[in-house]
Amino acid sequence: MALRSTAPAALSRQAARRVAGRRALVCQASVAGKHILITGGNTGIGYETALDLAQKGMNVTMACRDNDKAQAAVQRIKSAVPSARVDTVHLDLSDLDSVRDCAQRVLDSGVQYDVWLNNAGVMACPKLATAQGYEYQLGVNHLGHFALTQAVLPALQAANKPVRIINVASAAHTFGQINFADLQHDKEYDAWKVYGQSKLANVMYSYELAQRLGPDSKITVNALHPGVVKTELGRWMVEDSKKSWFMPLALEAFKLFMLEPKQGAATSIHLASSPEVEGVTGKYFDKCRPVTSSPASYDKSVQQRLWQVSEELTAATRASKTVVMSA
Repeated sequence: MALRSTAPAALSRQAARRVAGRRALVCQASVAGKHILITGGNTGIGYETALDLAQKGMNVTMACRDNDKAQAAVQRIKSAVPSARVDTVHLDLSDLDSVRDCAQRVLDSGVQYDVWLNNAGVMACPKLATAQGYEYQLGVNHLGHFALTQAVLPALQAANKPVRIINVASAAHTFGQINFADLQHDKEYDAWKVYGQSKLANVMYSYELAQRLGPDSKITVNALHPGVVKTELGRWMVEDSKKSWFMPLALEAFKLFMLEPKQGAATSIHLASSPEVEGVTGKYFDKCRPVTSSPASYDKSVQQRLWQVSEELTAATRASKTVVMSA
């Protein structure tokens, strides 16, 4: 009886593995030779995404703030994948001048990107300011990526080919709200609420950009929640935990339920490489599936106002010229 009862389950697992294997081969064939830019690709889920896609044969550009760490990440990837084609470009999302320079270098390179992954970010840090004086989490997580993407968007459109723009958001957007009356949180600063605001901005920007591009555009735009992941993003949580005897214990217990970076990269990898999402746009993904985001994220009037405010705050960061990317 035991043999009869377990055999179907074993066959089912074998079939599932065969299906997964076929999907992986199809996915690899569909992205080999294509180009992706990943912000913050030197660590955490960004690094795991870069490594996986390099293994699939994609040409990977990592846009990173720390050049030494970026080069170290390149060497780690090439050690694991000798045939990997990986390079770097400098990008400090907390400085809009750096964002402008990065966009210009990308345009001047003539590389035709197939995937644009806005991955980098900060989480629940103390109150800090960007180089232009903006609240740090909003500046890095939203304004920097908004400025970078908008600067290269005309070239992505002019290439007249399918392009996937992917914004790494977070389930934290569900407790965020766009506070236009105090967008920089000068009056009151709650690190987690401000983080939620920046992640809500990521989701709303994704929806508004998809809407503005329209259903006939070859460019798709989607946002995602990577899960609660063990990465350097949580370094401020570690610093805060030192303020009381209880917090280190609570943090260690919390880590038991967190994902490893490789697991957290799964949805980014799916959106960057899977044929299943070809043509899918204006969605929010979790665990590689489209899901409903917060009610607030669908407010079209707030989406439009956020776009307008973001344009005003980043107006000086447009690349000095538009270059049509060549193959």
